[in-house]
Amino acid sequence: MDSAGTTGKQKIQLEREQQTLLITLYAKALDNQQQRSILHDDKAEEIMGQLEYPFERFSSYGNGNVMVVRAKQMDAWVSDFLKAHPLATVLNLGCGLDTRVSRINPPASVEWFDVDYPEVIEVRKRFYANRAGYTMVASSITASDWLQRIPQNKPVMVVAEGVLEYLTQDEVQSLFRRITHHFEHGQMVFDVMNSFAVRTGKASLKALTGAEHKWAVDNTEDIDRLSETLQRVADVSVFRSKYTRQLPFKYRVLYGAMSLFPNFRDMIRLLMYKW
Repeated sequence: MDSAGTTGKQKIQLEREQQTLLITLYAKALDNQQQRSILHDDKAEEIMGQLEYPFERFSSYGNGNVMVVRAKQMDAWVSDFLKAHPLATVLNLGCGLDTRVSRINPPASVEWFDVDYPEVIEVRKRFYANRAGYTMVASSITASDWLQRIPQNKPVMVVAEGVLEYLTQDEVQSLFRRITHHFEHGQMVFDVMNSFAVRTGKASLKALTGAEHKWAVDNTEDIDRLSETLQRVADVSVFRSKYTRQLPFKYRVLYGAMSLFPNFRDMIRLLMYKW
């Protein structure tokens, strides 16, 4: 990794799917600059301001409304879980430079683990430090050994925001099985894309980052069949999340219209499972 450049900002060098973390960081930082911010993510804007990177490359993603709504819905689910389970563990998989731990600010009784590739965690350490109740784990989430470092004695909330799409279905199934075997009970929240969304965004994603979406889900019942342990308790199109009501009028109209057509409505679904 490069250090600070001539501007005083920090240079970073990430590859393929690792680079996509900058797209979500950019979306959350832009939201924070809006008069009616949804996430109020000061930390995301702070981090973006310290990085020397041409974020304008991601202008083709618009202002990132979809990513902001996705994050807000997941934040709400995590917050609800922690209210019910104040002694819980949180696993944030493929955390990137996500600032969820700052947005939610969990009580000291919660053990929070942010997990990502070693290269990503090295970048993350510039902005976060391990402390009591918060630990960064440097590992691919598909590796088999990292989970053994996580205590098993608490209910767990697993968050996988914008990450499972980069795995194969077999890798997703293996990950689900390891998690449900390791923890006695908990909840898991994640998003999936349908094949229409994967096809539509394939070329631009490849050109911008070199990354590729591998797992497409056209029927959420297919996910149910991946694990006998997991039970689906929520299934929300991102375009029908209640948090779209906080968007400017033109986007509320646009997303409302898109949600009338199955291919568009199911482009991104937000799911919660329990076991």
